Amino acid sequence: MKTVNFKVVGINSKMIPNFKIDNEIIKFKKNEFDSYETTYQTDKDEIELTVSRNLELASKFWWLYALISFIVSIFGIFEPPYDKKNIVIDCKFKIKLNEFNEIKLTFNSLTTNGKAVEINTLNEYEEIKNEFYVDKKLKIRWILLLVSKILIWIALIIVIVFLVKNKI
Repeated sequence: MKTVNFKVVGINSKMIPNFKIDNEIIKFKKNEFDSYETTYQTDKDEIELTVSRNLELASKFWWLYALISFIVSIFGIFEPPYDKKNIVIDCKFKIKLNEFNEIKLTFNSLTTNGKAVEINTLNEYEEIKNEFYVDKKLKIRWILLLVSKILIWIALIIVIVFLVKNKI
């Protein structure tokens, strides 16, 4: 059984990535230094580490979820904001394992392009993908959502003014 100690540094509250090892979701625990750690055990000689960032606007029924969320949050008053940068993380590494392994992942600051993660380990690894990029389709969806919310608020104000005017 091989043990892998992972440490992740540089995650901020706006960037919440998903970590998978061989298509199995891995959960990290926050330590006292604001970094995240976990221990993973496997019998394999090589693992495939995938780091990705899922945005709500990328889902199939994004418009339905956005509409329900907007209405339930009292027309967006209590709704958390969507990420307007729409930066996607896409990283994939193949790491050869020894008996005991230390792997440290350091996230770079959110930019529109460049390397997303710096990996620090004594193990041999192959970097298949390692990038940030702006998803233009999600950017258009974000703009559509913003315009829709503004139009709904304008329509709501017009209806309220009309009802108040006719009652008085």
